[in-house]
Amino acid sequence: MPRKLFLLLSLFIFVGSFAQTERKRDSLQKLLDIYNRAHSSKVSQSDTVKVNLLYKLADTYCATNPDQAIVYYNQSIKLSRQIHYTFGIGKGYNYFGRLHIDKGNFQLAIANLNRAIAIFEKNPACKDLGVSYGLMGQSYLFLNNFAQSLKYLNAGLTIFEPLHEYRKMASLTNNIAILYGKINEKEKELAFYQKALKILDVHVPNHHLDLRYTILSNIASMYADKRAYQKSNALLYECYAYQKKVQDVVGMAYSEQHLGTNCKNQKRYVQALDLFNKALVNFSKNDYKSGIGDSFRNIGEVYFLLHQLDAAEAFTLKGLRISQEIGEIESVKFAYENLAKIYREKKNYKAAFENQMLFKTMSDSMFNTEINNKLTQIQLEYEFKKKQDALKEATLHEANKQKKIKYVVLISLFLLSLVTIGIYINSKKMQKQRNIIQRQKEQIESSLREKETLLKEIHHRVKNNLQIISSLLNMQSEEISDPVVLATIQEGQSRVQAMSLIHQNLYQSDEIHKVNVDNYLKELVAYLSDLFGAKSKNIEVLVETIDLKFDFDTAIPLGLMVNELVANAFKYAFTEKEGGTIKVAIKALNKVDYELKVTDNGHGLARDFDLQKLKSLGLKLVSILSKQLRGNLSIAQSKNETSFVVMFKDLKEYNATQI
Repeated sequence: MPRKLFLLLSLFIFVGSFAQTERKRDSLQKLLDIYNRAHSSKVSQSDTVKVNLLYKLADTYCATNPDQAIVYYNQSIKLSRQIHYTFGIGKGYNYFGRLHIDKGNFQLAIANLNRAIAIFEKNPACKDLGVSYGLMGQSYLFLNNFAQSLKYLNAGLTIFEPLHEYRKMASLTNNIAILYGKINEKEKELAFYQKALKILDVHVPNHHLDLRYTILSNIASMYADKRAYQKSNALLYECYAYQKKVQDVVGMAYSEQHLGTNCKNQKRYVQALDLFNKALVNFSKNDYKSGIGDSFRNIGEVYFLLHQLDAAEAFTLKGLRISQEIGEIESVKFAYENLAKIYREKKNYKAAFENQMLFKTMSDSMFNTEINNKLTQIQLEYEFKKKQDALKEATLHEANKQKKIKYVVLISLFLLSLVTIGIYINSKKMQKQRNIIQRQKEQIESSLREKETLLKEIHHRVKNNLQIISSLLNMQSEEISDPVVLATIQEGQSRVQAMSLIHQNLYQSDEIHKVNVDNYLKELVAYLSDLFGAKSKNIEVLVETIDLKFDFDTAIPLGLMVNELVANAFKYAFTEKEGGTIKVAIKALNKVDYELKVTDNGHGLARDFDLQKLKSLGLKLVSILSKQLRGNLSIAQSKNETSFVVMFKDLKEYNATQI
């Protein structure tokens, strides 16, 4: 009989204990009530906040009350459509996909996830697209469509790896391990489980324990396959204790199912039957059809081993009907195999033959799929080897050509040496000098490369540290309900991101001492647009620069000033206006002096606004930074536009003129 692995548990989220979930649910409900009282008049673009609150609230019901979760998901999608919030609609399809996977409705899950992918593919680096791919790979894995599963799991990893989403990376790697286990590639299966554990241990130690125990449970199943039942049971009981502590009923059911399978294989049928019945109860609490179907089939198999054939037939047929309903091919196949054995013992040879043929047909179908996958792999390896051979042949041909040229040169030198000893001696001296110069040049170039590598590593580590700070602020913000404190934390995040992008540009650039201002500003305003929901508010941000490159000392203050001025425009310029434009422009006045202008067509400044009496920390920071760049801050306001103008100097060029 097959072992059922933990494909579902904690794929992308960590539910936590029941008490934690209850507290989170209460907090979200209070926030939703406050929001509804404050925005009771009409639907508006700012209702994206309500959409996300509804999604988070629904999420707290997934494990305990799926029907209530569906109610909130439907409300979220309906509101997203009303305010034309396409990403909100896509998130809804993702949530429905996950919910259908939890219930074992894999075809419905795939249909919803395809709708989500169609929305998110417009932004290929979108985290939500990675979630769609991961859930899609999981669905196809349940359906034994290994080629499609691996395609989507790898696509998800491609998105999450650059984002350092370690939880999601480990989860997808765990599912790839399961895939290799299903096609009996045991070494690769174990290697990917170990890789998944390493991701968690190295990057997020002592976190995401639910996923860690899921992986350990799968490794326990590998021990069971090798008949190392003592090791397997020890791991499973460790997992079960954790799952019981956090009230993860589906996880408990899977552990009970694995333990029951171990007992059955050791001919401890009474204990096995007790464990399978407990698993059935826990799977039924969540209406988890995949687990329910397998539990019925497992109970049927134990009754067969106990020679209670009528009970064995009844339970196996129940399991078969559920597995057929959700399209879980592997479970259907093994149900047919069990029925063939049962009918053979009941001497119903016609039914036994029919079920054995159905089992063989499905086995052949799965076997052919595996052959096709392996043939594809062999073909790819062949093409790769062919390219390698061609490259080797070309390299050998080039080496022979160079060898011939070398011989011609040596013969020419020899003949020349016969003509005149003097020329030969001079030639040797020159050759020695060239060798010395070449070695010195290589040493200098090697030293420069080492220094450049070190600088890039420093920028990379600084960028990573700033990202960690940003992530910590983001985690903290989830626990804060006060809008003022939340806005303050978001401002801090944007400033950290402004500095992080500088270091990212430097370590990715071939010129490690200069920042490409155009690329940097576009990345910065894209981040701010996402942070302040520019799309949902119909606000367009434009960047106009020439081919500018500044050194680190100029780029950092410049980036922080742009961050503050654009964030200021998002927060205050369009509070009473639907849509608008923010334009960031930098132009060179000469080799040293530059002008930064951030313009918006919002409702303008207050009449009593005085630049000399600034209360805003952001504008105070801009004023200080402009002086740091030997410049100043001013304001230009017309009927339709407000412009903050900063005159500044390129510090490197300015310092050079002072020498």
